[in-house]
Amino acid sequence: MKPAKTISIIELLAEYSTEHKAIKWLEKIRWNKEPICPHCGGVKDISKQKSKKHTYWHKDCRKQFTVKTNTIMHASKMPTQKWVVAIYYMLTARKGISSLQLSKELGITQKSAWFMMQRIRNACTQSSFKLSNIVEVDETYIGGKEANKHANKKLNAGRGSVGKTAVFGMKERGGKVKAMVIKKTNKETLQGKIHGNIQAKATVVTDDFIPFIKTNDTKKCG
Repeated sequence: MKPAKTISIIELLAEYSTEHKAIKWLEKIRWNKEPICPHCGGVKDISKQKSKKHTYWHKDCRKQFTVKTNTIMHASKMPTQKWVVAIYYMLTARKGISSLQLSKELGITQKSAWFMMQRIRNACTQSSFKLSNIVEVDETYIGGKEANKHANKKLNAGRGSVGKTAVFGMKERGGKVKAMVIKKTNKETLQGKIHGNIQAKATVVTDDFIPFIKTNDTKKCG
């Protein structure tokens, strides 16, 4: 059984300490091991551009792209690490975070922080599409660990996920990704998210940590 992973801000900054690391992480999340052209959906005849870092060229449609093409980071000059941290803060701030506070955390202007927050919010509310084909689902907990908090801020309600934010993620293999904050990780909540965001004919792949999820075709991995 694989437990849900907890990520603190310190671990996040260490994991994605460089632009290259952040880009490679995004490529793994979005494409796994095979780049997909966001312009036409093709997977063949794709090559890396030697003159431009992290840029690919698709021979069939004759267009170049990066892992950030057609995402909230598209055409943004903001470093990828700062996008990752901004998303982290917006998901974990229990009372929300202002553009002024985010600008201080990232070392950017308030205008840039506001722009990033708008794009992130828009992405979170675009839930009309449903994932299809093979969809991998998993949950994780993000936020500071209780041991690192001041005594008067500790929840003192046990171990593991206490004081952290639960995020449920769904990834269509070779396609789109959905992630959302959830208040509960029980059967009813997770199955509701599955049925509301994944097509009925899709194959849902999970691990032993969430064995009670059931759809028309569910498989376990790991």
